[in-house]
Amino acid sequence: MSAPRVSVIIPAYNAAAYLERTVASVQGQSLADSEILIIDDCSTDRTLAVARSLAAADDRIQVIAAERNGGPAAARNLGLDSAQGDWIALLDADDAFEPGRLARLTALARDCSADLVADNLLLEDEAGNLEPMLPAGEVASCAPITAADFLRGNLPDPKRPRRSYGFLKPLISRRFLARQALRYEESLRFAEDFAFYMACFAAGARFFLCQEPLYRYRLRSDSLTACHSTEDLRRLLAVDLRFLENPALASPGFRAALEEHRKSLEQRLQWRVFIDEARERSWHRALLASLKGWHVFSYVSSQLFAEVWRRLCQGRLRSTPA
Repeated sequence: MSAPRVSVIIPAYNAAAYLERTVASVQGQSLADSEILIIDDCSTDRTLAVARSLAAADDRIQVIAAERNGGPAAARNLGLDSAQGDWIALLDADDAFEPGRLARLTALARDCSADLVADNLLLEDEAGNLEPMLPAGEVASCAPITAADFLRGNLPDPKRPRRSYGFLKPLISRRFLARQALRYEESLRFAEDFAFYMACFAAGARFFLCQEPLYRYRLRSDSLTACHSTEDLRRLLAVDLRFLENPALASPGFRAALEEHRKSLEQRLQWRVFIDEARERSWHRALLASLKGWHVFSYVSSQLFAEVWRRLCQGRLRSTPA
């Protein structure tokens, strides 16, 4: 029996409410030559039972039950260990593929000789409203992106808070991953995809991006991305520092963009530390958190001013007679 063209890896944790729709979006693809790997990360709801029921009705589905809850990176690695396809397609358990996505991206990967090829995201909020993450014209039909492009596409933009290249879900060449011995960093439970894509860039990956929004990305207020902790930011900053210390990454553009990303992470981390210490009324440590360089002090000061102003405005509204 020949290997499938695509292995779709679906890490799932307490996703019973979404899993059937997610899997159906793969089953309905015009490219049917695929396998579907559902990795249950020790869910406490009916996710595993739903996954096994789906597998009983479709022999393309394989269910992998993790022995312990390891987080999304560990679940993805379990999927990579079992995948047989030429291409790896990442799919979160509450997201969905648009019809024709796999056929379109595998064709683009062939035409571009890509190691990774991603499409635009179709952001779906909790009310069901849809919006492309990248506006028309930001990328060409199939444009190469460098590590510097990718890093700058992850810098926070207050005008476009939902834009982050780290959200992208590319098709990835399994041969490339095997050749470079690349795996997810299992200590990360936030931004694990970002760190993995950076490792791909560091290994010389050819990454292409197309404008068509063919991946439906569900925005949830309780997602790991939305609820990351101070420690999550520390771990992600350690990823940046590790890349900066790597002498093999000699590209000036790469290093300059990585330095920008590091500074941005330090700002967000120290603002979070400032808040944590202020809640504990550790004012001395809160002040020290803001003094980690001018880029941090200016950011923390601006965030603090904005928060004070917001609370003052709320107080005025409450005190205004009806």
